[in-house]
Amino acid sequence: MVFNNQPMIVDNSRLFFAFILIVGINGQINSKLTVFLHPMNIFPKHSLLIEEFEKLRQITSEECSGLAGKEEVLKISFSSDYAVVLRRLEETEEMRCILSDGEPFPSDSYPDVRQDLKLLFVQNSVLMPLQILQLNRIVGQMALIFAFLKDKETKFPLLSSLLMDVIFEKEIQSSISSVMDDSGHVLSSASTDLSHIRKNLARKRIECDQLYLSVIQKYRKSGWLSDSEESWRAGRRVVSILAEYKRSTKGIIHDISATGKTCFLEPEEAIGINNLILSLEEDEREEIKKIMRALSELLRKFHPAMSKYFSLIVTYDAVRAKAKLAVKMNAQLPYVDPKPKIDLLDARHPLLFLYNSAVGKKTIPFNLKLQGDERILVISGPNAGGKTVCMKTVGLLQLMLQAGFLVTVDGNSRFGIFKNVLVDIGDSQSLEFELSTYSSRLKHMKVFLEKSCVDSLLLIDEFGTGTDPSLGGALAESILEDLNYKKSVGIITTHYMNLKVLADKTKGIINGSMAFDAKKLIPLFRLEVGKPGSSYTFVVAERSGLPASVIHRARKKVQKNNLLLEELLNKVEQEKAEVARLIQVNSSQEKKLNELVNKYEKNVAHQEHKIEQNEERIRQKELRISKQLEDKFTRFVKDWKEAKNKKAVLDKYNTKLQARRNELSQKDLFKQEELIAYNRIHLKKGVLVKLKNGAVVGKVENVKDDKVIVIFGNVKTTSDLKSLIIEEKKSNKSVNNPDEKKSIKKELKPDFKKEEEKKKSARPPRKSAPKP
Repeated sequence: MVFNNQPMIVDNSRLFFAFILIVGINGQINSKLTVFLHPMNIFPKHSLLIEEFEKLRQITSEECSGLAGKEEVLKISFSSDYAVVLRRLEETEEMRCILSDGEPFPSDSYPDVRQDLKLLFVQNSVLMPLQILQLNRIVGQMALIFAFLKDKETKFPLLSSLLMDVIFEKEIQSSISSVMDDSGHVLSSASTDLSHIRKNLARKRIECDQLYLSVIQKYRKSGWLSDSEESWRAGRRVVSILAEYKRSTKGIIHDISATGKTCFLEPEEAIGINNLILSLEEDEREEIKKIMRALSELLRKFHPAMSKYFSLIVTYDAVRAKAKLAVKMNAQLPYVDPKPKIDLLDARHPLLFLYNSAVGKKTIPFNLKLQGDERILVISGPNAGGKTVCMKTVGLLQLMLQAGFLVTVDGNSRFGIFKNVLVDIGDSQSLEFELSTYSSRLKHMKVFLEKSCVDSLLLIDEFGTGTDPSLGGALAESILEDLNYKKSVGIITTHYMNLKVLADKTKGIINGSMAFDAKKLIPLFRLEVGKPGSSYTFVVAERSGLPASVIHRARKKVQKNNLLLEELLNKVEQEKAEVARLIQVNSSQEKKLNELVNKYEKNVAHQEHKIEQNEERIRQKELRISKQLEDKFTRFVKDWKEAKNKKAVLDKYNTKLQARRNELSQKDLFKQEELIAYNRIHLKKGVLVKLKNGAVVGKVENVKDDKVIVIFGNVKTTSDLKSLIIEEKKSNKSVNNPDEKKSIKKELKPDFKKEEEKKKSARPPRKSAPKP
């Protein structure tokens, strides 16, 4: 890739591998030709599956910025070349990342210059200014793309590799901008002659304007002018005069109005200057043609570069359209293997997803794995249960993948590459060849048996229907055995019991069903692989209101084995639904039990930790008290031994003990005062209380000053505020406000230190003992 003639090197092993596979030895084969050499064969060419892909392609084309990009999207083909498919997918994924990250990839609308490029390719051809302006827009768009991808080879290797060996020619834009402006107007500076012509033309036009101004003033004074005064006729500047004065004026009459009342006159004195202006205008046009011829000749040597630029812009536009669709559908890049396989996770039908998203509905995804000994899935179940949608989802996703579209699956899904896709979905009746539906389907089966192989994907809807059930079922069973023998991968929908039995006992074929709520009679649109599904024929008939006698006779007409198997399937469905319900209930209860056990274990651990902390605190407190007592006793013994006045020592320690007793008494008093203050605020009529040392609960009847009248049962008594305790748990009003208690404590809390100092100052000084 080269920008401003500076090489930009792409070093990526994955890219190199893909490039070698696609380009070939001489480097001349492009990806489109490679797709042509390795197409994916689809039979028949037209089917409901192809119609759905066409709708998806049409939706994608509407995301393009240019007409050529839309046409490119509508021509997207399928490839069976692994390298081509992988490159297309990764290009789209890189562009999706750009869009998701909000990076400003150049996406302006661009003109379709294919015809202009064809004309430029012809020798001696001359492009007009508008055509060159459109080519310049293409070159400008390419410059923006070069600038965006510059230094992004590591981040977006495949999008950058499209510019490999492409040189951006700055001379194109500089050459065009030296001749014309952005609106396509040719500049006077484009040539000396053009500049001279335009200067003369400007002067003559000014002279002409002055001349006409004087003529009009003269005619206005004479009263010859009509309402319009001045206009143009046949490219000549004329004056509008009244018809009755035409003989009074001199000049050339170029036209007369439809009513005959107005004449359009070119005044005699203006004829000369008008002729000169027309001559200069013709000279201007000829000079512009000469300039355009020279510019076209200059641009012709850049024809290959501009053709490449346009092709790349179209390619980027198509890739960007696919990426925009991927963002809308939340599509992902899955793993891709060169060998055929299907391993889908959370697969959704793309068109159904877009429709449901638009109306706010949820699209139910499904998982499916087809490979090895489980290659062909036989889906059964009731009508309108989603069998065909499931099958078309697999087919449409495979077509999308091999056309380079990201797919609506989980990113951990795995896709293989198929060379053949054989489809039998919908009405295959052919009026052209006078074939019935069943005859047409048999023609398809003939092709299927001829083309099916390990690289084939089979999609067959309502297999075996259209003829006698017993005979059609037997024929379908034989065909299915042959398709399985050829190791094809596929999905088949059916109601035939013998095909379900065949799938159960044959290696390579597996049963599947669409979940159905037998009680509510509604499909659940959920694929379940591993067991056949019931058609619920008689159940649906009963719920639909058919007479019981009709249904009873129908049951008798069915072969006993088929009826028993159908009933068995119904029973299995119901039992499975019940088991699923019980599993859900059990899971819910197990979850609750685990939560309770965890909560209990946390509580036990918390309580044990709390107990350990309390025990440790008590032990530490006991140690501190023991140490304090030991220290005090040691000091007492020391003081006793050292003191000559033993009585003074005893008095000293008695004083300390008395001060401690007073301090504790003061705390008790404070608690009592706090209780009184608290009760004074909260004791009201109706509040439940009990005596301080009592157990009987009473109700407050009245509060007056510090006296409270309380009724205990049938006994009415009067009590003090300090003797009552509010029964908080049974009270009609909460009286346990921590903030309020805190404020009361703050107001009532005594300063024990100050109290002690006050008492000391009030005591007389202790007399010292007389010396012995």
